[in-house]
Amino acid sequence: MSTVTGTRAGFVGLGNIGRPMALQLAGTDGIELWVHDIAPEPVAELGAAGAKSAASVAELASAVDVLSVMVRDDDQVRQVLTEVFTAVGDRPKGEPLTVLVHSTVAPDTPAELAATAEPHGVEVLDAPVSGGPMGAAEGTLAILVGGTPEGYAAASPVLTAMGSKVVHAGPVGAGTRLKLARNLLHFASFTAATEAQRLAEAAGLDLVALGEVVRHTDAITGGPGAIMHRDTAAPIERTDFWHGVFAHVVALGEKDLGFAIELADELGVEVPLARLALERLAPGLGVSGPGMSGPGPQEGDRFADLPEPRARGLRKMEEVYGFDMANGEGDFFRYTADHLFGDIWQRPGLTTRDRRLLLIGLLAGKGAADVLGIQIPAAYANGELSEDELREIVVFLSHYAGWPDGARMNTVVEETIGRAQRAAAKKSAAEEA
Repeated sequence: MSTVTGTRAGFVGLGNIGRPMALQLAGTDGIELWVHDIAPEPVAELGAAGAKSAASVAELASAVDVLSVMVRDDDQVRQVLTEVFTAVGDRPKGEPLTVLVHSTVAPDTPAELAATAEPHGVEVLDAPVSGGPMGAAEGTLAILVGGTPEGYAAASPVLTAMGSKVVHAGPVGAGTRLKLARNLLHFASFTAATEAQRLAEAAGLDLVALGEVVRHTDAITGGPGAIMHRDTAAPIERTDFWHGVFAHVVALGEKDLGFAIELADELGVEVPLARLALERLAPGLGVSGPGMSGPGPQEGDRFADLPEPRARGLRKMEEVYGFDMANGEGDFFRYTADHLFGDIWQRPGLTTRDRRLLLIGLLAGKGAADVLGIQIPAAYANGELSEDELREIVVFLSHYAGWPDGARMNTVVEETIGRAQRAAAKKSAAEEA
């Protein structure tokens, strides 16, 4: 448990989460804790843990430096602050009061409260929590704070005593907005879980076992948070590392969602969230749409009527080869399209550019100038390799593959660059005319 010195903390609202939060403060060295609640039992429990009790919010506000508020809703928060303002004049001169609103309130409420409190010399920060009663009891809450840097610094000893993940999200209101985004995921996931339960029940499966599996695997993979590492929700460039990772996620997700929907149709179970997820997974992850090479169907997709493994492989083949592909038949084409391009080329860990560089090196070493004649123009056209990079690759690989093979590769590179320059010059002349 963290150790702090010289902080007088107050706590209003000793309910299911507020009580264990306050107990964390009571057990922290260097914090003098005062509490108030309309219910006597939790006040008595906190008293036994070393806290002092206040007969009113006003008495509490006059005695502490940082006041935590964990009540039911916006109206109760406003009521508490109104009582706080009556006690401001009783505080020692030069000792400011910082109020932490831990309740989850409406998005605009924190800014409203801060504006109301400012004339009274009270600083309000919104600091909603995530982690539930268990996190509160263990001191492992995530606390999401919005407010000024000065207010955040004043409240930090109290915040770090109650949570193991404290985030200064930005100005007042930012903590609440972060909490609402987090809870959107939380409760949307609950709704999806109920859909999965209905499907499992219709299939004659053990719902308790399903829940155990979900909790077990989410503890390993991170659950929905496993995809939340990027600092933007914008579409992903094909050369970005995350494109390969998320394209693989989409490939697996669309396959499994498709199978789940087939099972639901067979069993007569409504799964609207699964259908919506199938539609929105790829664009949501940023790997489909205009100019993207994501595995999901796009507008005008020539392969939309094909089975998804084949369609995904053909789209990747077009990206890799740089020209239009047609569906084929036979086992060789199946292994090429469905397995090599539908799976191997889309596995996480390497981008398309990474794989292209490895392949160019291998082809140069084998003297396969004919295949280099496909790979190098495609890499250049896709923007994976610039003119300078292609020429540098020739110089580098020639020292390993041998000068004759290097010369053949150089011919491919210069022809590729020359064609592009001639096409650009022709287009420019046409536009000027």
